[in-house]
Amino acid sequence: MVSIAFRIVQTAAGPVGFACSARGLRRVVLPGKSEPQVRRELQRLEPDAREDARLNPDLAKRLVRYFRGEPVAFDDPADYGDAGKFETAAWDACRDIGYGETSTYLALARELGKPKAARAVGAAMGRNPLPIVIPCHRVLRSDGSLGGYSGREGVSFKQRLLTMEEAAAGATV
Repeated sequence: MVSIAFRIVQTAAGPVGFACSARGLRRVVLPGKSEPQVRRELQRLEPDAREDARLNPDLAKRLVRYFRGEPVAFDDPADYGDAGKFETAAWDACRDIGYGETSTYLALARELGKPKAARAVGAAMGRNPLPIVIPCHRVLRSDGSLGGYSGREGVSFKQRLLTMEEAAAGATV
């Protein structure tokens, strides 16, 4: 059994949760309306996890800074659990999209050598266990429209994140 711990941090957008194993970051739960709501979601996703208020202080600080609108880099090792090879490749490719930049589902599919797999890339983004760290909000449809977003408040939250990043994009990461 993998030992997993989680932590909830207060950000400008609300409480954000994350869970880690010894292999890396396993989950990020986007800002919720309340800390108990985020805790319930983390416990639903990682039932055996224990809370640790001192877990990964560097990541906690970067999440706070990110939701303050500051450009930050998330290069933390990831523990994708039992995710498939295509999903993990799509998530890793998405991690290369820089702060304030965007890409498309089709561009990521081509990068993976599977130019007909744009929908599969979209499905992988919809199952992203590490939103913000894997910046799936930066992936758009080929026509430039937002596409979907499975995070809090759906596409409107995706738009808020992109607008926040665009405003701060001139700063150095």
